Amino acid sequence: QIRGERGVGCKFSMETFNTVRRFTAFTPIKYGPNPKRPGSKSFDRYAKYMKARTVGESLKLGTKIADLCWELQRGDYQLPKRTKAVRITSLTPKDVQKINSLLASIQGPRGLGMSMDAEGAAEALAQEEAWMKKKIELVRQTAKELRVKLEDETRGDLEEDGVHETADTRNCRLVAHELAQRILRDKAKKGLKVTEEDVTRVLRLWGFAMNSGRVNVLPGGRKWVYSDTLGAVLSRCSGYGITPPTCRYKAVPRLLNQWIQDNRPAGLDEDVVCTSININANYGARIHRDANNNGPSAIRAFGEYTGGELYYWSKDDKKTDLETFSLKSAQKHNIKKKTLIFDGNLAHAVAGFKGERISVVWFSIRNCKKLKAADAAYLKRECGFNWPTERGVAAMRRLCGSSR
Repeated sequence: QIRGERGVGCKFSMETFNTVRRFTAFTPIKYGPNPKRPGSKSFDRYAKYMKARTVGESLKLGTKIADLCWELQRGDYQLPKRTKAVRITSLTPKDVQKINSLLASIQGPRGLGMSMDAEGAAEALAQEEAWMKKKIELVRQTAKELRVKLEDETRGDLEEDGVHETADTRNCRLVAHELAQRILRDKAKKGLKVTEEDVTRVLRLWGFAMNSGRVNVLPGGRKWVYSDTLGAVLSRCSGYGITPPTCRYKAVPRLLNQWIQDNRPAGLDEDVVCTSININANYGARIHRDANNNGPSAIRAFGEYTGGELYYWSKDDKKTDLETFSLKSAQKHNIKKKTLIFDGNLAHAVAGFKGERISVVWFSIRNCKKLKAADAAYLKRECGFNWPTERGVAAMRRLCGSSR
């Protein structure tokens, strides 16, 4: 059964994380009686590390950061005052360095996109938790209606078909995929177009990855953002290929591609061409230029929100320092009401907003001909990508400088 509320199980409070991350290898610790179920693996592990006199010794004897958090909240150990005696330890200097680095690397509760010390961190986490709780409840209800079997609760991440994701993320994606399939079948049967409402329903279910790789778009103070790419991608490690979630949840990119073709942007005399789709939730990208992007792209935002317009510098020379740009020189587009064709290689940013905002960008990677023919054929056949042609790209490029 999907988690009904975040902050339970392996999730801990800000206060707990803040306490544990301030531990050092020499922080005194005193464990109480073994509270685990006799015969269980956790009972045997606790029996080993309960003898520790310091946090460092405890970690060396088998405890984990999650154990320190869980057992602190339960009161399974105490933190005596520091004494010189704790310096008499079995830890080597290398052990101490490794343990202190591990403790210092603690990021905080899942869902917290900024430092725990940042101003407004607690409020930001509360907002994210409320959004995720609402999403998970929607997923549960929709799964019941569609008769989708959900993953059981799990403490570990899941790995299958090359897709690394949490149970919550997988369940959200499974339900989004199933709903997308049904919408597509129903529309095809009735000869109807995919609507904005159809897309919004699916996107609200989608399970987003916490992406820390988009350094150029991260708003000030953010460590990661909710962002996924479906379709073709150029990876630093594996070169040109297809992102794993694309194949596992192929009905989602197919639905998005069908929508953009059924609802061609105003002024465009050809269908939108693209190799990839980027979907983003609840963050306002700072001013940036897209990399590994052929340029001409389409963007639309969905959800219930206010603000969130796209600032676009159509006269950008691609060389000027972005820090010198002024909002006064940018075009401001309401992409909630109208799909915009723009050049992703030119400077753009997102205005502040309130509410749930999910943006979708249809774009083409550079040198897409380097993608394996079999992969390109799959994306066109199974996911509905309208592959770039000179004519299609030219049609989109003609609108990139428009101030519509």
